[in-house]
Amino acid sequence: MSDFIPARSGPGSFGDGPDYLALPKDVTVFVPPDLTDDPLLRRIGPAWLGRIGDALAAYRDDEPARGIDLAGLSAAERRFLDELLGHGEVSALVLGDPAIRIEETIFTGLWRVRCEAGADVPACDRLEIGPIPAILTARAAAAAGMLDLPDAASLPELVVNAPHILAELIARSAAFAATGAGHMINLDLVPMANEDLAWLVGALGEGPVVVLSSGYGACRIRSTRLTATWWVQYFNASDALILNSLEIAAIPAVACAAADDIAESALRIRAVAALYP
Repeated sequence: MSDFIPARSGPGSFGDGPDYLALPKDVTVFVPPDLTDDPLLRRIGPAWLGRIGDALAAYRDDEPARGIDLAGLSAAERRFLDELLGHGEVSALVLGDPAIRIEETIFTGLWRVRCEAGADVPACDRLEIGPIPAILTARAAAAAGMLDLPDAASLPELVVNAPHILAELIARSAAFAATGAGHMINLDLVPMANEDLAWLVGALGEGPVVVLSSGYGACRIRSTRLTATWWVQYFNASDALILNSLEIAAIPAVACAAADDIAESALRIRAVAALYP
């Protein structure tokens, strides 16, 4: 277990946070799958490239995410898609029943969504096209609710600013629900003792969604139990915390693909398709 929301990096940090996805250490170079030695792949490869390319090109940013079910893939098709899609800059873990792992592919806005078999649901494997898979924001929203707030009369002695931050977050969360207006609080600009941060972590609680983005530096995002409220933290190359913030949003923008990126992905995958006869 590693600190997820530390007050300070290094010896000054407090407590154990939830498990999170490890920060990437290597750079992945895309190599198109080799179809030359397998007649089956020569047949199915272009078909899959065309299907995915058409779905990316058809996406519009004012519509729900498009999905492609991969549950019935043959071993050859699964191998081909695993090689083709690779690993992009964003990955996520959604806790619950079923637990869901999400990875952006090397084609921005094209996501691989895998869920474990749960009590009432089968295992799943699918592609989804859109800014972020819908299940991620749905699970975060469903888990939010009333906070179990500590008694203000029994605050620890050194907890001074955290209750004021929490009051602002509650007001901003309500405003977001009514108007869609987002907000961000940079905790590095507020005098906050370790005790303040520990109290705030306990008051907000931990939601079921953990996101890791490496698109603009290493960024870890965690949902809380307060509606549309997320911890957003940036780390440097040494994994030291350099920005600690709370964001009011359906999902922080750093985790999302833009419409222009999705359109570019459609062009890229069609360029890959052009490599095959």
